Amino acid sequence: MVSSDTARFGIIRRAKSPQKPPIIRYRDVRGPICEYLASGTRNVNPLISAESMFQHRGTDSSLSALMQDDARNSIEVIRGIQRMQNQLGQYAFSRAPERQPKLTIEGLEISIRADLLVSGTNRRGEAMVGAAVLRMTQSGETSESALFKRREMGLYVATLAKAHVEQNLAQGLQPSNNLCMSIDVQHGDVFCAPVSATRRMNDLMNACRFIVALWPQA
Repeated sequence: MVSSDTARFGIIRRAKSPQKPPIIRYRDVRGPICEYLASGTRNVNPLISAESMFQHRGTDSSLSALMQDDARNSIEVIRGIQRMQNQLGQYAFSRAPERQPKLTIEGLEISIRADLLVSGTNRRGEAMVGAAVLRMTQSGETSESALFKRREMGLYVATLAKAHVEQNLAQGLQPSNNLCMSIDVQHGDVFCAPVSATRRMNDLMNACRFIVALWPQA
């Protein structure tokens, strides 16, 4: 959606023949963050324990440089989520199911996973549901184009979260745009699914058609 067709084709080729990464960045920090946000009192003990573990990892010479670097970055993520108390305090989070069906758009399975479910009510008191996706990125660019791209990516992820809830996670409840969000932890931003998401959903559907059409040639 924010890449050229040439760049998309390269992404498709890499997706078709993926290389196993040496580590999965931020894998071990998601659990403590979800536990913290899902606790009604926002108990910081899971974050304190996790930070202590990552501090040990960051100085453990028996670990690879990548694992040490991931540990240091994970500490920044923990501190970042704590700085977002004001933005996130209004939401009621709960743990999302461990096993989630894939979101399917235009015959293509999308790898999006809700980290947390979000509950609320509308003005009539009816129960609403949404989902939160934690985004952890290392980009520190502050140019106008970088900020625009980060915002667009956040809104697209939130739109995908809404589609995921509608298709797989609603369990009879009404999905809410305001409760479907992408949380950009390092940059302290929360992007909720826009009420008018027609253009973004069309973009996503077109991108899925593009991938399905080019997959055999990639």
